[in-house]
Amino acid sequence: MGKDSFTAIKEYIDSGTADHRYQYSASTSEVLAIKSVMIHPEHREKILGKAQFSRPVLDKNYISADGHFKIHYTTSGYHAVDTISTHVPGVPDWVWETAETAEYAYRLLVDTLGFDPPPQDNYGGPESDIYIKNWEGTYPLPYAYTYPEDPVTSTTDQPYDYTSYMVIDNDYQEPGYATHGIDALHVTVAHEYFHMIQLGYNWWDSNGLVGSSYGDRYFLEWSSTWFEERAYSEVNDYVQYIAAFFYRPTDYLWASNYEYAMGPFLYFLQDIYDDELLVRKIWDKIKRQYAFQSLTEVIDEKGGNLATLYNDFVRACYYTGSRYDENYAVSPDAAGFPELIIPTANRGTLDTLLQFQSDIKPFTTFPYMITFEDNQFVELDISPSIQDVFIGSYLIDKSTTTDTHRKFGMDTDVFVGETRYNDRLMILMTNSSIDSIYHLDLQVNKLMDTLSISSKILSIYANPFSWQQQKPLTIEFQLSHFTNKLSVNIFNLIGQKVYGQHLNVYDYNPGVNDIQIPADVFRSKNLSSGIYFLQIVTDRKRITKKFTLLN
Repeated sequence: MGKDSFTAIKEYIDSGTADHRYQYSASTSEVLAIKSVMIHPEHREKILGKAQFSRPVLDKNYISADGHFKIHYTTSGYHAVDTISTHVPGVPDWVWETAETAEYAYRLLVDTLGFDPPPQDNYGGPESDIYIKNWEGTYPLPYAYTYPEDPVTSTTDQPYDYTSYMVIDNDYQEPGYATHGIDALHVTVAHEYFHMIQLGYNWWDSNGLVGSSYGDRYFLEWSSTWFEERAYSEVNDYVQYIAAFFYRPTDYLWASNYEYAMGPFLYFLQDIYDDELLVRKIWDKIKRQYAFQSLTEVIDEKGGNLATLYNDFVRACYYTGSRYDENYAVSPDAAGFPELIIPTANRGTLDTLLQFQSDIKPFTTFPYMITFEDNQFVELDISPSIQDVFIGSYLIDKSTTTDTHRKFGMDTDVFVGETRYNDRLMILMTNSSIDSIYHLDLQVNKLMDTLSISSKILSIYANPFSWQQQKPLTIEFQLSHFTNKLSVNIFNLIGQKVYGQHLNVYDYNPGVNDIQIPADVFRSKNLSSGIYFLQIVTDRKRITKKFTLLN
């Protein structure tokens, strides 16, 4: 059949085509092991010439206890597994553990999460085939490979679904692996088995996204990295890959170098919506359409916006390493993540004025980091090259009090409020376009006074508001000054006050603040559906904004 498959894989990776192998350190780029190699069948001949992968020939096999897997192995020669057998007589423990791990992955993916099992290849039986060979554990060979083999002809509406098989290492003991032994076996089999399932859905080779050279492969890897953590949360092998994002966060969301780094983003989305079936719902749509379209639709159906959520995700990624805070962090593992690197051109210390000019790629979030020489009031002046495409937010990392987080619209000016000399301000701007680069001018100003700043209600969420959903009504408002009087009132259409509350003025400062009114307040007053007016009263001003109540 031509070249040995391992030689072919090595040449493929060495050629530079498999650029998803890169992991970035703070000072340099270095190449480490990758989880697996997947070459789309449309490109096999182009990448490997006439060389084709062929199934390994091994002299022994073992069928897993539940019958879903056939494990192929040998006990002699270069690819031999250790013959120690303590579980099933005559079956090496490594083989038995492989079978048990695969069945565990099957139960989670198929029985619990509802994915379709992989298409049957009927290669010597209906089982999914796993081959055990010596991968060597040195660059450029990866932990494993999943090989898409034959097109599934019975699914005419799914043009890119395939049967497949998996090849894993015989011990994972070599120093080239970041994780070794049984732990490496567990996460690798989980990761690769999800690939086998994915190949029964669709692997879109071209999806039209700018900068996406490998179609939807990025989402296959997001998903498998997400699942290995779902299956074996104690192992954390995936952490070795996330530096690709944290050390270079200003690339497309779907960039190939982020492939292994974005498992945490899927977890973040799943946690936001408290929906463990979120990933499966996306894959159900991938049977008919591209991954990014499918992901966007699922988020839209939940009432969310993917670009806003990506902005939220990057903001949460600030809280890693020494900055870890369980109240804001993207994951409980984030204490072990690297810290987000802000490009030099996006950093500065505010004296009176800082200016940044950026060309931001499609679906990319640019972070900016501002430090301060003294206590001051801060305002942002934002000038996008096109309206309604950028999504913005900021956080103020405060050393002595609770951090401040805020999303904002594309106002020409955004009053941040008072900052202290040891605070850090991170601003995040997301280009929500999927196909165009847009320019952004960002100016950070020190205000000598706040007389030019108005007190106003910035947002009421949710609007319309339903107390049936048990969530509070959240009011975000801007104060121009310290006040000795502060209250919030709600009026109906005929001017009757239906709710009023005096607030402790010492809890509110110039800048952006928020108030939450519990849903029980509306329920106890038995307010009818309709238009209401929310009013905030200070010692200088009354500010009002209308909202809709649904019961």
